[in-house]
Amino acid sequence: MKYYSLNNKIDLKGNYGQISDGLIVEKQSKFISYLFKIESEEQALDKIAKIKADNMQARHVVYIYSYLKNNVANIRFSDDGEPKGTGTKAIYELLEKESITNVCIVIVRYFGGILLGAGPLSRAYLNSARICIDKCDKKEIYNYIKVSFNCTYNSYNILKNRIDNYSQNEHIKVIKCDFNENVEIELSVVDFEMDNINKIIEEINYGN
Repeated sequence: MKYYSLNNKIDLKGNYGQISDGLIVEKQSKFISYLFKIESEEQALDKIAKIKADNMQARHVVYIYSYLKNNVANIRFSDDGEPKGTGTKAIYELLEKESITNVCIVIVRYFGGILLGAGPLSRAYLNSARICIDKCDKKEIYNYIKVSFNCTYNSYNILKNRIDNYSQNEHIKVIKCDFNENVEIELSVVDFEMDNINKIIEEINYGN
C-alpha cells in the first residue's frame, strides 16, 4: 500500500514548528488549527502537550495523528469532550481516503457562546484540518533498504554518474561515504529499485 506525507509549500516558521496552520470562525467560536510532520508517536504527543499548555483557557483541544510503524499507519485521536463523531471522525476518514500519514493535526477551539449543532461542528473541525492540508503538497513515502559496500575510487566516480537520476528522484540517499584505501559507501535505496542498483554495483565492481 502506498502512503503519503505532507510537505509545506512555503517556508513556515511557526511557534510550534508546524508546517501549516489556519483559523476559522463559526458563530463566534474560533478554531485554530496546526499541522505537524512527525515520524513517531512521541513527536506527536510533544506537540500536543505544548499547545495544550499554551491554551489552558480553550474549551477543547482536539487532535488526531498518524504515524508509520512497520509500514502500517497507526492512528490516534481525541475529541476532548466534543459530542461523539463531531471532532475527528471526518478528519480520520479524510486521512484514510488520501492515505496520508506521518502527520499530527491539532485544533484548538475557543467557544464563542453559541452552540453549533453536530453537523456544523463536525464541518468546522473538518474545514480546519482541510485548511492546513490544502497548504501542503502530498509526497509518497518510500520504503528504503540500506546497502553497504566498498569500491575503488574509479568505481566511485562511475557510480556517481550512474545513480544521479535515482538521487534526484530521492530513490537513493547517500548515508555515508568514507574515503580511505577504498571508498566505503552506505546507501538507502527505495525497495522497488533494489534490483537495478544491485546490478549497477555488480557491473562497476566487476569492471574494476
